[in-house]
Amino acid sequence: RRNALKEATASAHEALDTLVGSFATVADYRRYLAGMAAFRLPVEHWLSGTRLPSAFQDWQPGLVRDELKADLADLDAPEPTMNRPFTPPEGDGVVGLLYVLEGSSLGARVLAKRAEAIGFSADFGARHIFSQARNFSNWRAFSERMENVRGYDDRAAARWANTAFDYARNAFESALNADRTVR
Repeated sequence: RRNALKEATASAHEALDTLVGSFATVADYRRYLAGMAAFRLPVEHWLSGTRLPSAFQDWQPGLVRDELKADLADLDAPEPTMNRPFTPPEGDGVVGLLYVLEGSSLGARVLAKRAEAIGFSADFGARHIFSQARNFSNWRAFSERMENVRGYDDRAAARWANTAFDYARNAFESALNADRTVR
């Protein structure tokens, strides 16, 4: 299931990774943080009111909204307004959304090193990244449960995952456009 989702989302994932790019300066990081907050805060808000499939009853997704809000405060950056709430597609595919959220812990290790190189840490400005990087075991636990979901709909999961990637891409594009307007 995981490999099938990886294949079904490859182009959307690549588009997001290209847009996020790498941050080498504080200004780059501020744009990244604005985009991440515009993506994660609405998605996590939606997810907090959603019942997960029974295979996930003893597991919780790695949410980072509190850390993101603290990071924004550290940088005196405004919390993004939810102009466009997260609306998932039809079907029973929440596993696809969780795949995207939990999978971000894999890339967080690289992002943590980049954040440290420009002065951010687990205690200042990059709490959400370090929280994800330390939470790799949650990815493994998610992956195990994902394989055991009954009534798994691979098409719905792929739609939900691609919707999440597209929502993230739009959030990052909005952050980039807002930054260009300020200049």
